[in-house]
Parts: sequence; C-alpha cells; structure tokens
Amino acid sequence: MLSFILLALLAHASPIQCKHPHPKINIIILAGQSNMAGRGGVFNDTITETLTWDGIVPPECQPNPSILRLTANLTWVEAHEPLHADIDYNKTNGVGPGMPFANTVLNKDPNFGVIGLVPCAIGGTNISQWQKGEFLYEQLVKRSQFAMQSGVYRAMLWYQGESDTENQQDAELYKDNLKRFFNDLRFDLKTPKLPIIQVALASGPGAYIEEVREAQLKTDMAYVKCVDAKGLPLGPDGLHLTTSSQVTLGQMLAHAFLGIFTYNIFNMFKLITWFSMLFVAGSTLVLGQNNTAKDIFILAGQSNMAGRGGVNHGKWDGNIPPECKPKRSILRFTANLDWEVAREPLHVDIDVGKVCGVGPGMAFANEIIRSNRSGTGIIGLVPCAVGGTSINQWGKGSRMYGQLVKRANEALKDGGGTIRAILWYQGESDTLNKDDAETYKGKMVKLIEDLRLDLNLPSLPFIQVALASGEGTNTNIEMVRKAQMGIKMKNVKCVDAKGLPLNADNLHLTTMSEVKLGLKLAYAFLLSFSHFH
Repeated sequence: MLSFILLALLAHASPIQCKHPHPKINIIILAGQSNMAGRGGVFNDTITETLTWDGIVPPECQPNPSILRLTANLTWVEAHEPLHADIDYNKTNGVGPGMPFANTVLNKDPNFGVIGLVPCAIGGTNISQWQKGEFLYEQLVKRSQFAMQSGVYRAMLWYQGESDTENQQDAELYKDNLKRFFNDLRFDLKTPKLPIIQVALASGPGAYIEEVREAQLKTDMAYVKCVDAKGLPLGPDGLHLTTSSQVTLGQMLAHAFLGIFTYNIFNMFKLITWFSMLFVAGSTLVLGQNNTAKDIFILAGQSNMAGRGGVNHGKWDGNIPPECKPKRSILRFTANLDWEVAREPLHVDIDVGKVCGVGPGMAFANEIIRSNRSGTGIIGLVPCAVGGTSINQWGKGSRMYGQLVKRANEALKDGGGTIRAILWYQGESDTLNKDDAETYKGKMVKLIEDLRLDLNLPSLPFIQVALASGEGTNTNIEMVRKAQMGIKMKNVKCVDAKGLPLNADNLHLTTMSEVKLGLKLAYAFLLSFSHFH
C-alpha cells in the first residue's frame, strides 16, 4: 500500500518529473526566432557580399556525447553548432544559446542524464506565425511529439518578439498572443505544467521594444520564467547577440532551469519522506496540508540591496563567491509568487530593466543556516528591492509599498512560515535633495510603523543599513546616515556600510563588500533577536 501511494506522489509531486535512466532523454525544446536559432559569429563578408559564420565555437559550446540534437529528418545525432543549420535553413546560422545551456546544466549536475535539444526556431517570425494552426506551431508540435517517444519533456526555451516591435498593434496584442500560444502548446503536448523559460528582448528593429519587453516580463503564468537579455552586447547590426552574449544567455537560461528543477525534485523527496514517517507512525495524511514552514526574510530598498556586485559597464561578471552559493535549504520567492531554490542574482525578476548582480541576501542566508539558528532549517528570501527609488516611493499607498505587502502576505500563504525580519538598504536617492535628506528620518519611522501594522506584526524586527555612498553631496549623505543611525525604535537595528569598497561608479558595493554586508546583517540578526531559535 505504501509503495502504491509513494508512486502516486512521484507522479504528481512536480511539474518536472524525476530523471529517467538512460536511454530516456531529457528533452529541451528551442523555439522562437533568430536569436534563439543563433546568429553569434555571423558577419557580412565584404568580399563575397554574403552573410558568413566565422566558425568559432567557444569552450562552453563544444560537443558533448551527452548532448543530442533532433535533426530536420527526425533523427538523434550528437549536437554541435550551429544547432539550427537544417531548421532555419534559409538563413546563415551561428552560435545560439542551446549548447551553452546544455553544457552548463551538465556541468552543474553531472548526473542529469542525456539532454536532447529540439531546435524549432526560425528567424524573422512574429508571434502570429506561432499560433495554433500555423505551420511553425504544427511543426513544433510534430517535432516535440516525435522527441517524446525517446524521453520526457523538461522545458521549452523561448526567445522571440523582435519582429513584433515594428507594429504598435502587434506589440499591444503580444501578451495575449503569447499566453494563448503557451496554453495551446501545453495542451497539445499533454503537459499542462511544461516549464517555459522565455527571454525578454535585448533588441528589436521597431519602436515598440519596451511594450513587448513589458509583456514578456509580466507573463504571469504558472511555470513560466523570464530571463532578461537587455544589456547583452549586440553584433554590428544592433539586433543579434554576439557569440559571447549567446554563451551568457545560455548560462542564464540554465540557471533559471536548474532553479525550477532542483527545487521541485527537492520538494518531492521531502514530501515522500514526510509521508513515509506519517505512515509508519500510523498518522493520517490530510490532503492540502502545507508542511513547508520557512523562516522568511524580506529584502527591500534600492540597488545595493537588489545587488550590483560584479556589475560593470552594464554586465554582470557571473562571479559567485562561496558565501553566496545556492543551498536547497535557501529558497527565493519569485516575481510569479512561487518558491524556488535561491541563487544569484536574487532580484533578477524583481528589479527588472536593470542589470542585477550579487547582493547581501545569499551571504546573509548562508550564514543563518551555518549558525544552526534557523528554527525550521529552511530560509525563504522575499526580494522586493528596486534600484533608484527614494523613500517617498516606499510610502504607504505607493506601488512599491503595495508590492512589498502583497509579496510578504503571499509568501506566508505559499508554504507557510514566519516573517523573521525586514532587511532594508535604501537612501542613496534621498541624498540628491537637501529637503529629502532632512525629512528622511520621519518618513523612515512612518514606513516601519505602517509595515508592522499592515503585516500585523507589531514587533517585526527591522534591520537597516547606514549608507556607504550616495548620489548627492557629502553633506546630504551624512544627513541621511545620521537619520538612519538615529532611529530609536523597538526591534530596529542598524549596521554601517561606510568604508566597504565600492565599484568604479563609486556608488555600488563590490561583490566582496556585498558578502561582508550580508554577514554583518546576519550577525546583527543573530545577536539582537535571540528568540529566533
């Protein structure tokens, strides 16, 4: 009887099923237009006056016997660049994100198994050409269903929308058309929870790029994630990603995918273990009961809380210190209001439109776990910080305030737990104006009072950071710092970031400074709130 129930749990616990042993293939569908098909390394040969691929294959894109590709003739072969050579055959193909994605997944999880890439992208196509009944849609379904005979769907990677930036009506209708496409595809592939990781545009030929990007970043559907390609270097045409940008994008997609995969597998086995203990003890399983209690911390403020560690010239270097490495016991509440294994950059889908890097959150959480002072053994981080915001934009009634309260309340519903503290780092924008600096303290006190009232937590610990830098004069910076350190309220603590090394912009903390700040916040919490344990 127990075996039967455990098998049932295995079948339904996660939208991504457990790994099947070889020869079952982990199927990843690649769809969209030219930047998914790959134009990395494609240049205009002035001698032949034709587009030519330079043939350069970076180490991250090298072939691997565990990475296969479904050809146009529906046969599996070892994958190599260009992945879409026989699919997007009317164009000159180069490096795309598929190979660096697959290699990154296997590097992070050597036991993942064989990956089967199913290329389906076609350059120059708009979203209307991917609707049900259209050739591209039917071709995608046909190829995916054939691939399914050899394995199991893991995800679709989707990068499309450049062609929809040229017409205002197309841009305005993009979100509805996109959601319809995702829903139809899941239905026809008989995988209603198929994970879809889409890319927010880096470029476009038309005037409505931001309208399409907003639709992509706000596609609020279950099991749909979005990674942002904005800021990745483009080729001379100003439209297509360079080879190195395609490598970075593939790695971003892999990290997003692994966040979904790892968390769902982890939760599945935790559920099975919990059920087994109940069964042995003769307890009764109550369907719908939520047993994933978390110690929840809200991260709020502006850019130094969102994280700019490692960000230079509009690009994050991808360096993750040991203190910031992912752990299965540290979760992150996404923009779509679901929990996943936390990894840098924590604010990637919250502080949208900016390039996020390392912040203090992961170093903080890892230190709390290391201290063995977590009551549940699971930390839940709720990112809410947005760069460039002033204290006025966080006041009650504002969008930022409403979002924080909403996310905090939703985090309590989804998985249960207790809000342990708000970690707050903000004020740089309030150094620009003398009046803002002079009134900062009163507005900060009011914000703390309002949040405690609306979250129904009158004694909620609040740990703020005294500025390390600011956008205004030194006089105004010191005025805001004095206000921050002068707040004398119950369960309000302040840690000082002054003196921590800054990036070249002289405003944002370096990666190691963010690590040190995370540790400072952890020590302040552990020393000041001993009732936590």
